Amino acid sequence: MAAADRIERWRARFVTARDWFERSFPGRCMRRMYEIDGRNRAITLAGQAFIALIPLLVVVSGWLSRDGNAQAADILIEYFDLTGSTAEAVEALFASPPDATGGLTLLGFLILLFSVGSFSRSLQRLYELAWQRAPAPRVRAAVSGIGGLAFMLGTFVLVGWVGHLLGPAGIVIQLLLSVPLWVVLIRIELGGRADLEDLLPAAVLTTIVQLVAGWWSHLYVPHLIAIDAQRYGVIGVAFAIVAWLVIVAYVLVGTAVVGYELSVWMRDRGLTARLLATAGRAVPGRLRQDEP
Repeated sequence: MAAADRIERWRARFVTARDWFERSFPGRCMRRMYEIDGRNRAITLAGQAFIALIPLLVVVSGWLSRDGNAQAADILIEYFDLTGSTAEAVEALFASPPDATGGLTLLGFLILLFSVGSFSRSLQRLYELAWQRAPAPRVRAAVSGIGGLAFMLGTFVLVGWVGHLLGPAGIVIQLLLSVPLWVVLIRIELGGRADLEDLLPAAVLTTIVQLVAGWWSHLYVPHLIAIDAQRYGVIGVAFAIVAWLVIVAYVLVGTAVVGYELSVWMRDRGLTARLLATAGRAVPGRLRQDEP
């Protein structure tokens, strides 16, 4: 009986600890990640991004080269500071054949459009699931999905350009610039079905993770591209890009899930409302002090 009592006490402690963890912030994040099948969703996003990204970059590279501007390969080489054989492998991946004079065929354009649309819809569905929103109507979902993807690419380019221009000293400007952009972006992906009070914590979290991931990309991705290009040649560059996109996809899935749970946690405790109210009182107060 004593052994049975000890087993029962340990079982009760285990159940209590399990229930506490499930109610905790990390437990809710893990449960939400499991409910939306976060691992497979990240892999799907990475695959769809690769299918849409490589043809899109090749097409854009062809259009830019006709105008005498920098090709997409040159942009990647400059962004990751690639040199030597690694830079040559990237140029070979995006280079057009010497005798290629034809433009993009109608079938190729339709496939490219379908790939981009599929990726934008998957990205939108990720935020809808993470934020527990029902699927938007088809037409509205298509418009907001494409709009959200275009806005996201513009955000990445703008923030990356500011970081490249200002260097480490521009981190504060990147933070101030990224937070409102992510508020708008998440709201677009959700079809406007979220308030500022809920979006702000998620936007701050996503901004911080985005900047850390960008810093990591500048340090590790060039090394990864160099290794894969040395081992496998031009196709190794594609392998490295896929690995990079998988990491980016996991970042998107993770920030979507944790951002929502963080927003709920702060809203339930009234923290976001207090911060916004404090900021609202501080600005007029500062203005009153500056008035003659």
